[in-house]
Amino acid sequence: MTKQEQRGLALSARRALSEAERAAASAAICKRLLTLPQVQKAKTVLSYMALYDEVDLRAVNEALCSRGVRLVFPVSFRHGRIEAYEPRGWCDGLYGIREPDPRTSNPVPPEEIDLVLIPCVAFDENRARLGHGAGCYDRYLPRCEDAARIAVAYECQKLPAIACEEHDRRMDAVVTEEMIY
Repeated sequence: MTKQEQRGLALSARRALSEAERAAASAAICKRLLTLPQVQKAKTVLSYMALYDEVDLRAVNEALCSRGVRLVFPVSFRHGRIEAYEPRGWCDGLYGIREPDPRTSNPVPPEEIDLVLIPCVAFDENRARLGHGAGCYDRYLPRCEDAARIAVAYECQKLPAIACEEHDRRMDAVVTEEMIY
């Protein structure tokens, strides 16, 4: 199965979840995330703002902020490039995702990030991750090599095996509402 076919299958499964199912699963995922040692010890976390059908990490983001963790978010640029910014204002980004306004927010060097929380379209039990296809995280992750890489997804997005290429980055963990891979 090609990556495009895998994306279609996983996105269909994700979109078939009701709003209530997504909310309950997101809450369970957030609860699991907060128990992980990589999350508990992180000082600077690159998180994300969810699309309507992605895992919603607001509860994790709020818990991290209340602990005094420095929370940063990706800003998308052309050619599949992202940079981390500490928000001082928000805007709708290149792909319609809520992100820090780069005109008013502070850029954060990748080497200062301890943990990256990554959305995904599909994953497998070997922690291979499939994104939307722009390669943003695959380009960014090597720049913060010491950071833990944790993908979040609904269990329904799990596939038997992701079609991986040499540049694809395996995750340290994938967290779903049912388990931690």
